[in-house]
Amino acid sequence: MGAPLEFGVRAWDGSTAGAGSGSTLVLRDPRAVRRMLWRPGQLGAARAFVAGDCDIEGDLVAVMRQLGSVLGASWPDLAGAVLASLRTGLDRRVLGPPVARPSAEVRRYRGARAVRHHYDVGDEFYRLVLGPSMVYSCAYWPGGERIGHGLAEAQRAKLDMVCRKLGLRPGMRLLDLGCGWGSLLLHAARHHGVEGVGVTLARNQARLAARRIEEAGLGHRIQVRLQDYRAVQDGPFDAVASIEMTHHLSRSGQREHAAALARLVAPGGRVLSHELCVLPNGRELVRSPFMLRYPHPDLRLGTVGRSALLAERSGLELLDVENLREHFGPTLRGWLANLERNRERATALVGYQTVAVWRLFFAVGLLSFEAGLTSVQHLVYTKPRPVGRHVLTAQPSGYRRPQASRDPAGASS
Repeated sequence: MGAPLEFGVRAWDGSTAGAGSGSTLVLRDPRAVRRMLWRPGQLGAARAFVAGDCDIEGDLVAVMRQLGSVLGASWPDLAGAVLASLRTGLDRRVLGPPVARPSAEVRRYRGARAVRHHYDVGDEFYRLVLGPSMVYSCAYWPGGERIGHGLAEAQRAKLDMVCRKLGLRPGMRLLDLGCGWGSLLLHAARHHGVEGVGVTLARNQARLAARRIEEAGLGHRIQVRLQDYRAVQDGPFDAVASIEMTHHLSRSGQREHAAALARLVAPGGRVLSHELCVLPNGRELVRSPFMLRYPHPDLRLGTVGRSALLAERSGLELLDVENLREHFGPTLRGWLANLERNRERATALVGYQTVAVWRLFFAVGLLSFEAGLTSVQHLVYTKPRPVGRHVLTAQPSGYRRPQASRDPAGASS
């Protein structure tokens, strides 16, 4: 490629290239080369990694970062490299017919099937990755990652920040759309005195959330249902949270989501939509063949501007927007570190290919946030009252952004 490698390369025949120390790209089998030549670019490389024909020893993210930079070379350089690879392949007799794609690869999953594909991997697997918080969304580091809080403390800070932005008080009713394993509901009930309902399409999540609620002795105040959010009929609620679910929705589904938020919140109540959004230079990520065929077959990243417009057209009024992109990097690093540390146990639970998909998924996600391709946004809305004076302050009442603090939750609860 005309650039010195910062990592080593070791092939199946014992030959080596690149740096003599540090991380290593390991080509375990000639099939790795065949996959990449038959399907150049991201998909061929992903198939080789998921199938186990190649691996990365050491710093997965650092190797992928340079590979991405090298593959972004100009077309003449890339064409020359491809021709050189073909010549080498012929000399080493590694060329051959296409290799069957890994069994973990899926296509055309939509709706509930796509959601279950991603979230019903297994509760124990998610516990290894997410840690005891069982929160699968961007964490929050008050004062920045440099303060030294761990992932568990940062997730508690995020949950409390969501509760404050929603202005939760004892006796209020909270609806959590795409509630995961019930962590927000549990936190809101314990520390803010609310009652609540959560809905999810993932059976594993619903079962474990119900068990966690029962063990906490909060079954008389909060519940989780295996239900489509559009089927919720027992509103309106005093507050509605939607945490990282819009990227599963089509463009028409995002319109339905905005309309449901407006329908389900009471006049004067607040809505917080926590969304993964694509930035102008990140359009290619939305069409990523790896993302669409492995971890996220229904990936549909929207933009913050369109989300706000849809919400306003549905009758909500925007109060506040906060970009948390800088917080998703350390979140993903924490999840990836947990997975690497527990890789042997995770492989025993879900198999080699699934673990490889998630290692690659976290690394690709981290690099996309670092590069400014994607962001995570907190959009806070209110539903105006139909009559009377509706007073707005500069920030939602009861809302404050945590300052740098030694308090692991970022604020008193």
